[in-house]
Amino acid sequence: MAHQPSGLRLPSRQSLATRKPGSDKRKRNRDDDSVSLPSPTRRRLTSSSPESAESVLFALPSEPPDSPGSPLSPAPYPLPDDNSSLSDGKIPSTPTSAVDDDRGPVTDEQVCEYFRKGAEYQGWIADPALSGCRCPRARKPLSELFNKNKRERFLCPENHFDNPPASICDDLGELGFQTTTYKFRYTRLLVHGFDGDGYKRESDYQHTIAKGVIIGECIFRFTGPHWSDIAIAQYKFDYPIDTLNYLYFTNVQNDQTLPYVQEILYPRHDVTWPVYKELEKQVWEYGTDEYKEILGTKLGKAAACLVLGAWDRGTHRIARVLTLGREYKIHLRFDIEPIPTSETP
Repeated sequence: MAHQPSGLRLPSRQSLATRKPGSDKRKRNRDDDSVSLPSPTRRRLTSSSPESAESVLFALPSEPPDSPGSPLSPAPYPLPDDNSSLSDGKIPSTPTSAVDDDRGPVTDEQVCEYFRKGAEYQGWIADPALSGCRCPRARKPLSELFNKNKRERFLCPENHFDNPPASICDDLGELGFQTTTYKFRYTRLLVHGFDGDGYKRESDYQHTIAKGVIIGECIFRFTGPHWSDIAIAQYKFDYPIDTLNYLYFTNVQNDQTLPYVQEILYPRHDVTWPVYKELEKQVWEYGTDEYKEILGTKLGKAAACLVLGAWDRGTHRIARVLTLGREYKIHLRFDIEPIPTSETP
């Protein structure tokens, strides 16, 4: 799964000022024949202003920093003792961009496949008796994930308190989060591995986390544990999993999700591509065709796997999906809620 920015989000001035000395290192199905497949409406969208390749990261809060006397830096992660970068390998290859400018338009067949897969994930999340789900519960803590083997080494060059990405601060504020008090844990995890030719490669995960929310700013997996397993373990390192209510992916560049929103979803509903500074929101409710299609794209499946890994099936669900647009960029928000007892199988 590729969801990769071109660079890192810069820290706020205060977060740099409050960091402890010596901490200045900065900077990852099946058919539903009973449901008729929708016929997508397509229009290829272009913009005179090219999309920015700013970072897309996840942050997570550590020890509740809102308590009196909280530390200036979050608790360190349990990295392996031998966490060298294995610099004796060959020159590392650089992953290619997640967006291919030469790709063709999104086809009817692709949209129908997104719908089919999204309907499957919706069913697996809601009904524990439904067969075919390949997303087990994610029960391993960070210490186990980080110490899987000596060929895949974890590094954590970024781990400090900061504010969330500015692009979604006003939306977070409307949800009740304090976005200017430097209480979000921002982390960057690198996982080193080797390809078949012996070249060293990296998986790159950048998260911002606070109690109730995971913000995914960059997820690029080449090797190592699946993204959802890492995100769940990071959140549980600081907070009980039942406190998680929201998942964001910022500055979406994924080669399935972005073209679907740009070429299919927005044109179908006559929604113009966001060009202004004000955040524009579109809500896609549970069970609609659009909800299922989003859930069937790569980032939608990643969100579904997080829910399947975090809770027993039939207990929690993605209640709705929001697309948030601003200045030619699209962000996703997945609202996670317990399944009402009246709706359990």
